Amino acid sequence: MTRPLALLAAFLSILGACAGPSVPAGPEASAFEVQPPPVWTAEGVRVATFNGEFLFDGAGGEGEATFAWKGDPAAARAHRDAVAAVVRSLDADLVLIPETEDLATLQMLVDESLADLGYEAVLVDGRDSFTGQDVGLLSRLPVEAAGRTDERAPVGVSDQLYGVSKNLWARVTMPDGTPVTVVGVHFLARPDDVERRDRRNAQAEVIRQFVAAEVAEGRQVIALGDFNDFDDAALDRRSSIPITDVLATVKRVGPGPEDDLVNVLGDVPQAERFTSFYDRNADGQFDDGEFSAIDHVLLSPALYRRVVDVRYVHAHDPREVSDHFPIVVTLSE
Repeated sequence: MTRPLALLAAFLSILGACAGPSVPAGPEASAFEVQPPPVWTAEGVRVATFNGEFLFDGAGGEGEATFAWKGDPAAARAHRDAVAAVVRSLDADLVLIPETEDLATLQMLVDESLADLGYEAVLVDGRDSFTGQDVGLLSRLPVEAAGRTDERAPVGVSDQLYGVSKNLWARVTMPDGTPVTVVGVHFLARPDDVERRDRRNAQAEVIRQFVAAEVAEGRQVIALGDFNDFDDAALDRRSSIPITDVLATVKRVGPGPEDDLVNVLGDVPQAERFTSFYDRNADGQFDDGEFSAIDHVLLSPALYRRVVDVRYVHAHDPREVSDHFPIVVTLSE
């Protein structure tokens, strides 16, 4: 660079410094920023769901799907540590973790990083042989019984039946004696895929029937997890419209609307309503249309009336820990 050009560059640099920090050029530049970890002030029972994105042990026998730490125990441990750091920040009494490999791996997560938090690890082996994923639960409330439903429902107008390969239920009691059934789910992926629409609707009907049976027994219900679908009754950040009836079906418990489960999604501003990052153009950047809400927490009306706080926690980089974000709901005791 010649000396005149160097002087000009120096002058422009000083001028830029005097003008203050640069302003992002467009909405994509500020589509997402990692927020500080949550600070909890509300007292009560905290319930959370957080997809662990292949929370596996890296020791082999890990299904047919591909992920960066597959077959690599050291890398899998690093991933577990990162997930555990998020779980610790939630300080929740019940934490559902879809995409957990098995009970041994979930217990490993507790023993390695969360042993001081008093969690019981609960997982019932599912039927997803392709990914090898299951739905795990960490609970500080005593778990009285746990299981899964293997019921199946019709797929559209065909003779085919379909079930929920990844699900879990656990019965607990709130501190005031209220009996609660926690129903954790991970439904079929790709919410915009028309070919999967009827199968996901069938999964929703299976869970609706199970929830209805628990309610009929006098239990309150928390249905939560990765539904892989949108709720058109409370639009997410990008106003996603479902092609299915999944959320409407699961919420429809009894004969009238007064029995319907309530999605806490509507309790936060629309700009905060996202639980998943999907890098559609694979550019490694955050674009505004790449954030949506496919994870949900649905509550029986009596539990919903006890809600004192709802957080959609966006305190980690979804490219580095999990491509999902936690939802945390605090219920009065």
